Amino acid sequence: MDDSLQEVQSERPEPVRSLTKAIYAQLREDILRARLRPGEKLRVGELCDRYGYSSTPVREALMLLAAENLVRSEEMRGFFVAGASPEEFLELTETRCMVEEVALSRSIERGGDDWEARLVVAFHRLGRGSRPLGGERFDLNPDWVRRHNEFHDALIGACGSHLLIEFCRQLRDQSYRYRRIASFDREDGWLVEHQAVLSATIDRETGKAVELLKQHYRKTAEITILQWTKTAPPARIPK
Repeated sequence: MDDSLQEVQSERPEPVRSLTKAIYAQLREDILRARLRPGEKLRVGELCDRYGYSSTPVREALMLLAAENLVRSEEMRGFFVAGASPEEFLELTETRCMVEEVALSRSIERGGDDWEARLVVAFHRLGRGSRPLGGERFDLNPDWVRRHNEFHDALIGACGSHLLIEFCRQLRDQSYRYRRIASFDREDGWLVEHQAVLSATIDRETGKAVELLKQHYRKTAEITILQWTKTAPPARIPK
C-alpha cells in the first residue's frame, strides 16, 4: 500500500480501511485497463452497486485515485475518470523519460552483483512469458504485464529511493492505460529493445542505457498514438 493510502486511512477503523483498500484496487485496475473510459462520470451510487461497497469507502477510494491523477474531482459535479489525449500522452512519456533517467543512472552507479543478477533473471522471465497479442488484436495477459513490470522495477531497483521508484511506477501505470485506451500494442522489436537496455546497463554504460530506454518509451508512445489517431498524424515525438 502506498503512503497516500496509509495516510488517508490512518484515522479510520480497520474495517473501513480494508474496504477502502479493496475498492481502491478494483477501481484503479478498471481505470488502467480502460474498462472505465476517459471522461466517464463516476457516480458513487452506481459504483456502490457495481462493486458491492458502501459510499464511504468508495468516496475515499475516489479521493485517493484523484491524488494519482487517475480520477478528476469537480466541485458540484462529482468524480470523473481522468481524460486522455495524444498531447497528454506525449507529456507523460517525456516526464517518464526524465524521471527514469535519474533512477536508472543512480541504479547503475549504486547497484552491485546482486542487483545485476536480479536484473538478468527478470529479463529471462520476461522473454519466456507469453506476450499479449499485438496490433489491433491487443489483448491483456496479466502474467506478461507482471513480468514486464518486474523487469522495469529491477532496472531502477538499486537507485536508493523508494519515492523515486514509486513515482516511476505511477508513470508506467498511466502509460499502460493509454495503450489500453488505444486497444493497440507493439508486435515486433520490444524484446530486442529490452535486451539492448539490459546489456548497456550491465556494462555500466550509463549514457547509452538511458538513451536506449528513452528511445524505447518514445517509440512505444509513437506507435500507440499512430493507432489512436488514424485520421491525423500524431504530435512530434521530441528527440
